[in-house]
Amino acid sequence: MLPIVISLLIVTIYFFYKYWVSIYDRWEKNGIPSIPGKFPYGSSPEMDKRFPGQVVQEMYHKMSEHPYFGIYLVRVPWLVVRDPEIIRLVMTKEFNHFRDRFIHKFPESDKMSQHLFNLSGERWRALRVKLTPTFTSGKLKGMFPLFKSCAESLENSLKSKVGSELDMKQFCGGYTTDTISSCAFGLEPKTIDNPDHDIRTLFKFYAKSDYLNKLLIAAAKAFPTLESFVRRVPIEIEDFLIKLVSDTIEQREKNDIKRNDFMELLIQLKNKGTLGDGLKEEITQPFEINIDILTAQVFVFLFAGMETSSSVQNWCLYELALQQDIQQRLREEIDRVLEKHGEVSYQAIQEMEYLHMVISETMRKYPTIPSLRRVCTTPFSLPSGDRIETGDNILIPVFAIQRDPQYYPDPEKFDPERFSPENIGSIKPYTYLPFGEGPRICIGNRFGLMQTKMGVMTVIRNFKVIPCDDTPTTIEFLPVGEITFPKKHFPIKLVAKD
Repeated sequence: MLPIVISLLIVTIYFFYKYWVSIYDRWEKNGIPSIPGKFPYGSSPEMDKRFPGQVVQEMYHKMSEHPYFGIYLVRVPWLVVRDPEIIRLVMTKEFNHFRDRFIHKFPESDKMSQHLFNLSGERWRALRVKLTPTFTSGKLKGMFPLFKSCAESLENSLKSKVGSELDMKQFCGGYTTDTISSCAFGLEPKTIDNPDHDIRTLFKFYAKSDYLNKLLIAAAKAFPTLESFVRRVPIEIEDFLIKLVSDTIEQREKNDIKRNDFMELLIQLKNKGTLGDGLKEEITQPFEINIDILTAQVFVFLFAGMETSSSVQNWCLYELALQQDIQQRLREEIDRVLEKHGEVSYQAIQEMEYLHMVISETMRKYPTIPSLRRVCTTPFSLPSGDRIETGDNILIPVFAIQRDPQYYPDPEKFDPERFSPENIGSIKPYTYLPFGEGPRICIGNRFGLMQTKMGVMTVIRNFKVIPCDDTPTTIEFLPVGEITFPKKHFPIKLVAKD
C-alpha cells in the first residue's frame, strides 16, 4: 500500500510541476524577448524579498536593447514596457485596448472594492464621468480653507518639537489624515496629537487579515482568478465606514448642513446623479450612486490619499534635510510669495514655482507606486507586429524609468532644476508618471499635490530640518508592498529657522 501512495504522490508532484512551469514559454512562443521563468518564483526569486521597484529596475537595464520584454511573476506572464512611445500607446493613444487594471472583476459583495481604482469597463467609465467634476481646480479652491486649518494644526504641533529628532512620517501622516478626514467627512480628529483616534487605528485593521485570506492572497500571485475570493478590506473597516458615511449624510440632510468638501459633492451625486458640470459623454451603462458606492469612493480617497501624500512629504523633507541649499532657496521663495499675498492662500501656493519643482523632483526620485499595471481588454498589434492578446498583463516600470540616466542624467541626485520652466520641456513625454497618464490618470492628483505642498510649505516656512546622526545618506526600501516606503523609519531634526 505504501509504495502505491508514494507513487501517486510522485506522479501528483510531477504533474503539478509540469502544470506550473507550462506557462514559462508564453513569451518565447510569441517571439518576444524575455527573462526565463524558473519554478516556483518565475523570472526572479527576489520579488518578495527585495523592493519590487529595484528588482524590476535590474531587469529593465538587463533588457535595455529591447523596447519591451516578457517576465514571469510566480507563474503569471507580464509584458514590461520600456519604450515611452509604446507606453503612450498603452496609456493614451490605444487606451480602449488597455483600459482595465485587472483581469478579474471584484465581486459586488466586496463593497469597499467597488471604487474607481478597481472598477473596469463601462462601470469604471460611468463612475469616472460622474466623479471627474469633484476634483476640478474650482472645487479644490473651495476646499482650501480646510487645508489651511489642518496645516495650522501641524504647525502648532511641531512648535513643541523644536530641537527634537522626529520621525516626520508620523507627523505627515497625521496631517494628511486630518486633511482628508476634514474634506471627506467634516471631521476634525486632530490625529497629529491624537494618534489613537478611530480614523488612525483603521490602518491597523486594514493590515489585518485572517489566515485563509493570507493564503488566498499568496495563491492569487500564481492564479489571478483567485483574486475574486480575496477580501482586501476587513469587515470591521467596511462596517465602520458605511456607518460613518451614512451618519454624516443623515446629519447633513436632516439639518440642511452645506460644506465645501468631498462629502458634499458625493451627496449631490447621490441625490441628483450629477454635479451639473460633468463631462458631456455618453454613458452606455447606468450607474446608481448609493451609500455603498459612495463609501467605496471615500475609502479609496481616505487610504490612498493618506499614504501617498504623507509618503511624498516625508521623502521631500528627508531630501531637504540633506540639501540645505535647496531648502534655503525654497524657504526664501515661500517668504517672498507670502509677503506679496499677506497670507497663505490658494493663489499664493499656486505661485510657488520652486515648491512645485521640489515636489516634482521628489515624486521623480521616489514614485509612490513603483510600477503601473494595465491589462489588454481587446487584442492589439504593436508597431513591430508583435501581438498582445486579451488578458495579457502589462507592467510599466515607473521607478526604473524615472531613474534611467537616459532620461534623467545622474538620476540618484536630487535636482529640482530638472523641472524648471527652462528644462521641463526637455523631459520626454511618458517618462514622468507619478500619477499615471491618459484617461486613468489619478483623479485626485490636484488634491494630492495641494495637500503635499501645504504640508511641506508649512514645515519649511516655520522651521529648519537638518540631518541627525541616525539619518541615512542612502536608503534601503521596504521589500514588500505596493508603495515606495523606506525599510526603516528615519529621523530628522527639527530646529528653529535662521
